[in-house]
Amino acid sequence: MPPNGQPPPQEYARVVLIIILLFFLYTSPDQPIPAGNGFGPPHDYAAERAARARHSLDILNSSRHGDFSPKAPDTPRGEASRYLNLTGFREEDNYAWDRLSAFKKRGREFSVEARGEDGAGKALRGEVWENVTGVVVGRWTRYTEDLNGEQRHRTLNLSEIAPGIDWAFRDEEYWTRNITGSEGKMQIRIDERNVEGMTFDLDKNGVDINKEVGNESKASWYTDFVREVEATVVVQDETSSGDGWEMKVHGVHWPRKGVMLMTTTSEKFAGVFSLPHLTADVDHYITSQKLLNKTLEKTVEGMEKVSWGDNGNPWTATPTNQGDATMPAPHCEFVVYAQVYPVDSDQPIDTGGLSMNTVVHEIEQELRFPNGAPISHVPDMQMSTVMFSPDCGFMLESKGPPSFAPTDGKHLRGKKQEVWLQEIQYWLHIFALTIFGQILLLKIQSKEASTPSTVGRVSLYTIAMMLMADALLFSSMSLVSATITSFFPSSLLTSFSALMSVALGVRFIGVVYNVQEPERLERQRARQAEEATLAAARAASIPAAMRATSTPAPAPIITAAGADIAAPRPTPPTTNVTPIIIPSDQDIDAEIAENATAPPATLPTTNTPAANTAPQRSNNFGAVYLKFILCLTFILFTSLSATTWPVSIRNWYIHIISFAYLSFWIPQIRRNIIRNCRKALLWKFIVGQSILRLLPFAYFYLKEDNVMFAETDWKAFCVLGGWVWIQIWILVAQEVLGPRWGLPKGWTEEGWDYHPILREDNIEAGGLPIGLVQIPASPTLERANTGDEQATRKKKDGSVRSVDCAICMQVLEVPVVAAGEDATGTGVAGMLARRQYMVTPCRHVFHSACLEGWMRFRLQCPICRENLPPL
Repeated sequence: MPPNGQPPPQEYARVVLIIILLFFLYTSPDQPIPAGNGFGPPHDYAAERAARARHSLDILNSSRHGDFSPKAPDTPRGEASRYLNLTGFREEDNYAWDRLSAFKKRGREFSVEARGEDGAGKALRGEVWENVTGVVVGRWTRYTEDLNGEQRHRTLNLSEIAPGIDWAFRDEEYWTRNITGSEGKMQIRIDERNVEGMTFDLDKNGVDINKEVGNESKASWYTDFVREVEATVVVQDETSSGDGWEMKVHGVHWPRKGVMLMTTTSEKFAGVFSLPHLTADVDHYITSQKLLNKTLEKTVEGMEKVSWGDNGNPWTATPTNQGDATMPAPHCEFVVYAQVYPVDSDQPIDTGGLSMNTVVHEIEQELRFPNGAPISHVPDMQMSTVMFSPDCGFMLESKGPPSFAPTDGKHLRGKKQEVWLQEIQYWLHIFALTIFGQILLLKIQSKEASTPSTVGRVSLYTIAMMLMADALLFSSMSLVSATITSFFPSSLLTSFSALMSVALGVRFIGVVYNVQEPERLERQRARQAEEATLAAARAASIPAAMRATSTPAPAPIITAAGADIAAPRPTPPTTNVTPIIIPSDQDIDAEIAENATAPPATLPTTNTPAANTAPQRSNNFGAVYLKFILCLTFILFTSLSATTWPVSIRNWYIHIISFAYLSFWIPQIRRNIIRNCRKALLWKFIVGQSILRLLPFAYFYLKEDNVMFAETDWKAFCVLGGWVWIQIWILVAQEVLGPRWGLPKGWTEEGWDYHPILREDNIEAGGLPIGLVQIPASPTLERANTGDEQATRKKKDGSVRSVDCAICMQVLEVPVVAAGEDATGTGVAGMLARRQYMVTPCRHVFHSACLEGWMRFRLQCPICRENLPPL
């Protein structure tokens, strides 16, 4: 064992233990899941899913238009209802298909609103985007016009609807996407990239007359084109958390009509396999059925080929939820009908003499395959939508004309994906320039505060709050640049700018911390002295009798006769005997006489040193840096967690953290009060940083079509901007009226006033500076002498006296209040006049600009070198 008594380190033992654990982990055979626990092998789930998909596809191929006609309120009494043998489309499944007719009717109304009556069955009246890959947002409301009274409550039996599925839970109360609110926000992200499409020639009856049908001689009524489409729908209401309920839907898009029909697909709803039966007319049915027969066949074949492993549902509505493979969670299913509106002719588009059709086509080609062609303006996308949940039984629709006024909403509006990505990159570049401006201002301020005197005025926490925001921005932009390739160049530039700001800020904070280290040590010593004084006072309050009884008794001496108490050891008498030191000239008599006449001196004695505790050194900058990182990490994880909070709580969190961040001038105001100093920061730094750091808030709080689709709130921005404005005006008041202006004197310690009111009747107290004191009885001192060359200078009048500034050697005129006069009558003019001179505690007077420039480098009086309090 080592001599210190500690066991030797076991470094190698830990390495060997880790190697053994890894060996057992990688060499142990995979144990099969017992069959009795309700879970089977993954390939069994994949085989069952592929079999269900093949069965559903066979039914789609063999069905005809009209095979699915559920009972509805407007169904004639003698007409029989028809259902399909698909999951969710059987009569015994008890889904709310009685509202399907209302869903189709509402979709036709939206199409008529967009296309007009004459184009309800043909192409759009006007030009429309053929590829609608992009993002649209808007408001939604609950549709209840087809309900006679309250909605009928249904009881669904998942064991009968989807037998053999191990659901995570079955109670309808806990189903996800069960939207119970009356209105909210909706966002649809459409993706039509890498999809298949088909072209059809249809007659008036909707029959395909392509060559493969054999009707070459028959003229077509119109040509239709159809392609696959998938979209991500986010629905938010008053009760949802985070951004709301998110689902992925798959379906068919008819570009020339601007119609999209999409559904969710799960184990309890064969949505994509029955989509043609949800269309409004026969031509939509035929085109969608032929397209889905082609595309679904490829997907099902792929599922059958990889049935050895479970890859999940290829049409899943929750692609990020891995639990859907073995224990799916039941959720409300949706059927989505969307109508794309023609390009708004009111938006400025330079046609250049070309037709609108050609212009829209050229714009779309340039966006998808850029060749450098000039584009003046890209119109926004607009669409309306109606959503129907057959199992949960509710309907939602977008808010807009004609049912609602345009002020309440204009359905869903947004931008094509190419335009949206370009705008994000553009604003990221603007953001990078904003950060670069902050870097320049910080560089100018750090260069200005280059001496201990100027650095000591700067608040460490003001710069730290700015630095923390830049560090958060750097971490978030680094994550974006690493995960989203579309934003890589722009986000990398922004993160690099934030990194440069962080690097410069850390260096400046380190300088501020080191310069203010003696100040912190002085405060620490003052606290220790105060604690020692309190301890001494408590010790003095103990009675003498208690101190006497607390004195330990002498130890007994154990002898053969018994225990005896040793007598106290006598204290030798102390005599002050002055030693005689023989001088070098051997004059002993003179030395004796000198010692006899000298006062008695005390010999130096050996005293026990007091157990004084050395002052504890304050934490170094590394500890401060660690606290900064921990606080930054806490804010980052809290902000990430806030994305899942309810909307109202999340908005309050954003407002509170924004308000706290924009309070970065409060620490500087506090430091000005404590140190009684002014002009700590440059005004260009204060105003510039305030404006530049408010610009991102102005973008998201005021711009309606911002890239994040955040809701505007001009009232909240006015509060934030007004708060920064108030802080700036407080700094202005501290600059003009004094750092402690408006505060009671008892709140802070008395500080030196460099701009005092000079009075003639305060001569005895030493109130007038040196060089301004006059003795009326002496005719030779009736003038204020400050040098030999200016001995004949006289005062200009009775209230102004002249003196030489020892720094610039120029004349300084100082107002002096005559004896018996009231100094408060001067008002603001007198206060501004006092700002022209500065009086030191050693009673020397200088120009304010001269002494402030001197004190930037040295806190000593230029004349007598006495220490000066900071500005």
